[in-house]
Amino acid sequence: MSETRRKAIITGSSKGIGKAIAERFAEENMDVFLLSSNEDNLKKTASELRNKYKTNIHYHASNLKTKEGCESAIKTIENEFKNFDTLVFSAGATKSGNFLEQPFEDFEDGFALKFYSAVRLSKAFWPTLSKNKGWIVSINGAMSHSPDPFFMVGGAVNAAFLNFTKALSKKGLVDGVNVNSINPGMTSTDRLITIIQSNADREGISYEEAEKKALENIGLDRFGTPEEVAELTYFLCNPKMRHLTGTEINLDGGKKPTI
Repeated sequence: MSETRRKAIITGSSKGIGKAIAERFAEENMDVFLLSSNEDNLKKTASELRNKYKTNIHYHASNLKTKEGCESAIKTIENEFKNFDTLVFSAGATKSGNFLEQPFEDFEDGFALKFYSAVRLSKAFWPTLSKNKGWIVSINGAMSHSPDPFFMVGGAVNAAFLNFTKALSKKGLVDGVNVNSINPGMTSTDRLITIIQSNADREGISYEEAEKKALENIGLDRFGTPEEVAELTYFLCNPKMRHLTGTEINLDGGKKPTI
């Protein structure tokens, strides 16, 4: 790249894992472009990062579940954030539930945000990433390998996303883009709270009991943290680690297998 300062685009970066990744990159003096659907959360996160770090923080609120939302994000980035070298996919909340009772729309919704937005943004930004010999990191999920009848949407989306990312890494070998995937296990985010509460409601137990049960089921004494995912993401985008590509890393604390 002709510029000395690196630039990263991060989806789902107004809170949780995406926000932690944005902060980790900002710590390294990288310019960051935040993408999310919630403008209030984006403004808050952008303000926090600008106050803490001497780097440029951009943001754009758009619904990446839709073609129009992706096109809006693409156009804004192409106009305001030229010559980036890093793209991180962290958006993608999927709904849990009983398969026979769960509406089909939950499957469409899950694929729309996590899978199809990544496909659209990858196609649009690939020429710039290739020109700059850049990086893509997909924040996927441990359910890509752990089928669960109460988390079939997330499992199906994650499996498809993992396959897409691996295939993209093979194109990256030709075009000079490093592509890797991270599968976080249960990580302390708002999303995890929602899942545990859903389990508690389904089983008729308290949130505390459901949380304890979740940890016992995976054989761990704590959940992962967004900061751990962020640290690994930065590691995968380190110029000194260019030989690490096409990799899938399970960041799950070595949990007990479920299959």
